[in-house]
Amino acid sequence: MELVPDRVDLAIYLAGWTLGWLLLWRLRPLPDLAGDHSPGSAARPGVAVIIPARNEQDALPHLLSRVLPHIGPQDEVIVVDDHSDDATAIIAARHGARVITPPPLPPEWLGKPHACAFGAAESSAPILLFVDADVRPAPDLVARIAQAVTAQPDVVTSIQPWHETGGWAEQASVLCNVTALMGCGAFTPTGHGANATVAFGPVLAIDRTTYDQVGGHAHPSVRSMHTEDIGLARLVGRAELYTGRPDTSFRMYPEGLGQTIRGWTRSIATGARFTPWWIAIATLAWVWSLAGGWIAMPIVYPLSALQVWVLGRRAASIHPLTALLYPLAVVAFTVIFLRSLIALILGRGVEWKGRHVDAR
Repeated sequence: MELVPDRVDLAIYLAGWTLGWLLLWRLRPLPDLAGDHSPGSAARPGVAVIIPARNEQDALPHLLSRVLPHIGPQDEVIVVDDHSDDATAIIAARHGARVITPPPLPPEWLGKPHACAFGAAESSAPILLFVDADVRPAPDLVARIAQAVTAQPDVVTSIQPWHETGGWAEQASVLCNVTALMGCGAFTPTGHGANATVAFGPVLAIDRTTYDQVGGHAHPSVRSMHTEDIGLARLVGRAELYTGRPDTSFRMYPEGLGQTIRGWTRSIATGARFTPWWIAIATLAWVWSLAGGWIAMPIVYPLSALQVWVLGRRAASIHPLTALLYPLAVVAFTVIFLRSLIALILGRGVEWKGRHVDAR
C-alpha cells in the first residue's frame, strides 16, 4: 500500500465518495402544518390509523401513547392483532385502540398485507395511514399526513423513520438504513418530484378512493409480497417519500443479531430489485469506495469515516465508533445483502414472527 495515492485510484475513489453525498444529498421531512389541522378541526379529513401487529406487546405502548392523545373525533386507531402469541391485543385495548382480529391467513397471502387489507376494510375514514408497531411518531404526524394526502390524493405518501439503534448488531447494520434511503432516489439534488415506484412500509398513507381503485393490499401483486409497500407504490405509480428525522423514529430490531439479520434478509435485495438501475450502480460504486478505497489508499480512510458518520446520522443514531470502524459495517452490509440475494435467487425463506416468509 502506497502512502501517496495513485491518481487513477484516487479519481475512482473520489467518484464513488462523491456519489455517496449526491445519493443522500438532503433529508426531506414531511411538510409542517399550514392552517388549522387540530384534531377536532372540521377542516381536517379523518384518518384511519391502521397498525398491523403480530407479537408487538413491547412496541405498541411507545406508538399508541404518542398517537392517541392527538386523535380527533373524525379519526380511527385500529390495531389489527395478527394472531399474536403474546399480550398484543390486551395492551392495545388497554391504551384505548380498537382491536380487531383478521380471519386465518388465506393461501397466497402474507401476514402483513392481509392485516392491512382487513384493517382498511373495517375502517371508514377517507385517509388510510398504515403504521408499523415499532414506529415512534411525531405528535402531529396524523395531522401532517392528512394535509399531505389531501394535497396529493393520487400518490402514496410514505415516511422512512429515523432508526434509533440500540446494540452493536443494529449499529453494524447502519449501512442498510443508509442504502435504503439512497436506493429510492428521492433524496438526491434532483429527487423531488421524481415518479418513485417504491415506498417505505413503516409509515405509508393513501387516499381511500385511490386505494380502492388500485385494489389495495388485496391486489394479487401486493398480497403475496413481504415488501408490500413497494407493491402498493408500483400499483399507484407515484410516491412522495420523506425522511423521519428528527421527529419520527423507530426501533427496528431490538432483539439483537438474529432478528437484525432475518429482518434485513427479508427486504434488502428485494428493494434493490426495484431500484432504478442507475441508482443501483451509483449505490454500488459508493459501497465499493468504502470497501476498497482505504485498502488501496490508507490516506483516504478519514474521508470515508467522516462520510459514514454524516450520512449515517441522516438515517440512524450511529455511534462515533461505528463510523471510525466503518469497514466492519461494510462487511456486515455485504454479508446481509449477499444472504438476501441468495435467498431471493434460490427462493429460500426466512422465519419471521413465527411464520415462513419467501424472500421473493
